[in-house]
Amino acid sequence: MDSYATVTRSVVEKPFFFHNGPCRLLGLVHEPAGVPSGEAWLFCHPFIEEKLWAHRVYVSFARILAARGAWVLRFDMMGNGDSEGRFSDVSVDTMLADIDCAISCLGQLSRVEGTINLLGLRLGATLAALTAERRAKVGKLVLWDPVVDGAKYMQELLRINLTTQSAVYKEIRYNRETLVRMMREGSTVNIDGYELAYPCYEQVSAINLKEGPKRFAGRCLIVQIGKEGQPIQPDLKALQETYQAATLRTAVEEPFWKEIKRWYRTAPSLFDATLRWMDEV
Repeated sequence: MDSYATVTRSVVEKPFFFHNGPCRLLGLVHEPAGVPSGEAWLFCHPFIEEKLWAHRVYVSFARILAARGAWVLRFDMMGNGDSEGRFSDVSVDTMLADIDCAISCLGQLSRVEGTINLLGLRLGATLAALTAERRAKVGKLVLWDPVVDGAKYMQELLRINLTTQSAVYKEIRYNRETLVRMMREGSTVNIDGYELAYPCYEQVSAINLKEGPKRFAGRCLIVQIGKEGQPIQPDLKALQETYQAATLRTAVEEPFWKEIKRWYRTAPSLFDATLRWMDEV
């Protein structure tokens, strides 16, 4: 607790808005404390409720990196948090555009010469990986428990709607096929209070990070988060093999991006695995 408080006091944090097209996006920059390391990190947040539950862990790790001399920018993509726009208008295209804009913003704020590093969790990690394929000036890439198979992930989200239907109506009135058809015809599907539209569903479903080889040639860390002794997921092993310089490690943590009994302020095993990799590279 004391060490965490020390980190918090030593880091200067400034909220601000920046524009991507017609939408104002909320950003919060953590300025480097002490001697600047010359590094800048952009954090790409997870999707829907996973963003909410992972928020505190993101804040804690951003403060740690800033205390080590790095610039860090956290921000809300369009339709999320305090940023403008409707969530029903969100798609992979809009999220990637928001990340591109945030990278440019961080470059201007930090005046760091060279590359910007990306860190993401779950779908945020997936978007970070896609961004690294599109932009030449991405330095390091940290992927915390990335979503490798977008189609499988979307089916998991639709299952949440089915569970809600069962709780509210005591029956399943609209199965997954019907929900997809409704979205294709212009309706939205509610997932934990978020209105998911077909463009987002379709574009995320088309993602398969195992396709390779990757163009990104920088250093990459992939972290599997799970129980002690859990075998490496085949999808993550396959993802590692698509990169030229990727390290795959494990961190023993509960799925803090879900609504669980324990409230996660920090993720010590995950932080340790990530910081050790950073020190190595």
